Amino acid sequence: MNEGGFLWGTATERAEPQVNVLVADDDDAMRQTTVKLLEATLTNAAVRGFPSAQGVLDALTDETPVDCIVSDYEMPEMSGLELLEAVRESEPDVPFIIYTGHGNEDVASDAISAGVTDYVRKSVTGGHQILANRIESAVARRRAEVERELQALAMSTVEEGIAVIDSEGRFVEVNRAYAETYGYDRDELVGESWERVNPPEENERMHLQILPALEEEGTWHGESVGLRKDGSTFVKSKSLTKLQTDGFVCAVRDVTEQRNAENALREQNERLREFARLVSHDLRNPLNVAEGYLSIVEESVGEGLEDDVERIRNAHDRMRRLIDDMLRLAREGRLVDNPQPVALTAVVETAALTVGLGNEGSYVVEADLPAVLADEERLNALFENLFGNAIEHAGPDPTVRIGSLTDDYGDCGFYVEDDGPGVPQSRHVKVFESGFTTNRSGTGFGLAIVKRIANAHGWTVSIRDGRDGGARFEFRGVDVVDDAGETDETEADETETDAVADGGDGTDESA
Repeated sequence: MNEGGFLWGTATERAEPQVNVLVADDDDAMRQTTVKLLEATLTNAAVRGFPSAQGVLDALTDETPVDCIVSDYEMPEMSGLELLEAVRESEPDVPFIIYTGHGNEDVASDAISAGVTDYVRKSVTGGHQILANRIESAVARRRAEVERELQALAMSTVEEGIAVIDSEGRFVEVNRAYAETYGYDRDELVGESWERVNPPEENERMHLQILPALEEEGTWHGESVGLRKDGSTFVKSKSLTKLQTDGFVCAVRDVTEQRNAENALREQNERLREFARLVSHDLRNPLNVAEGYLSIVEESVGEGLEDDVERIRNAHDRMRRLIDDMLRLAREGRLVDNPQPVALTAVVETAALTVGLGNEGSYVVEADLPAVLADEERLNALFENLFGNAIEHAGPDPTVRIGSLTDDYGDCGFYVEDDGPGVPQSRHVKVFESGFTTNRSGTGFGLAIVKRIANAHGWTVSIRDGRDGGARFEFRGVDVVDDAGETDETEADETETDAVADGGDGTDESA
């Protein structure tokens, strides 16, 4: 308790925030009694008394926040209502209660008209207890208003639609994103029932399934159907969180476009599967027949026709490569839905061995190449196509480097680059198109397959110039696995580990 600026007693720490009250009364005995009784009655309160209105105004300049002001009605130099007017200039919302022994209807009317929070008469039996109750109520209301204002400010800054629903099922607060999701202005929803933004069948589901689950678990998340102001419906992702006041917070997001994209992707994948079946059966069978007849013809062909037979066989071989690449291209477009940790170093070594990179060139793996979440078989195909592209386009005996990409947060992907002539800037996009090739014997599907595999994992792939002027393929958005236990079979120097296969003899060859 504080009289004239001196603290009486000590505050007790409790879970509730302290209530700071200022009392202005020119009657010393009444002021001291009011201060003592309020501090004894209020929970976790610090009450300071002042003999004049000026003392209260001076206290408002302190760093200590003020939760409520209690003032006598008649005081020398400045009355209670004049003090109210002065307080409102700096503290427009702090609760202000007139506590006077000169009460009558005219005084009460003047006080209320001036904008006081409450009015209590000293002469009433139990007046101090009534005053304490009024202070607690006024402070609780103000703190709730501040909390709602802060909540509304926080809600207004997020893009996700958020609403607060009270125990009666009505909107208490709605941010702009929530209202716009349903085609409303905020003011049109506040005070309305949450049933307004759902079709009847969804409201029934809410009452029978979702709200009981929310009551039991405290949270609920799932998809439901929303109803816009114009009567149209949409699919929404909805999260509910129960409040201690028996209401709940609702966060929603329109996922219609996402679901449409997923449906379109499923339809595309089905078309790809149908295409794969067509390629696998309807095209391969006639090719097998043609190759069989060519073998028969080859046995009886006359002199001078051997070159023609060889050209036919080469055409058949090219057709088979085209069919195989088209089939792989169709299959690699499927989304990877169950990726597993895969050690990149092991995949690189397997792919290099498969395409013979160690025989027709060499490869260098950086130290500490990470493990990633991926489909191992398809990741192998990605590297096989990149290595095959280097063998085909980077010139004789190419060197391919494989390393990790990093950002401010650590590893974020990997790169593969060669030391060939590179790819002109004008073709950086076109090289990923199906059928594009600068080699007449190529199918033009290799890099298209690479991009399909990357996209299926949710990665991005781009091309730029490598350190030696060759082509550098960068893969980003990759989920890197920490502490995967990946080991390197080769010795590491300060910056990189040579993992160069040389003719399959197990020795490493520096680039």
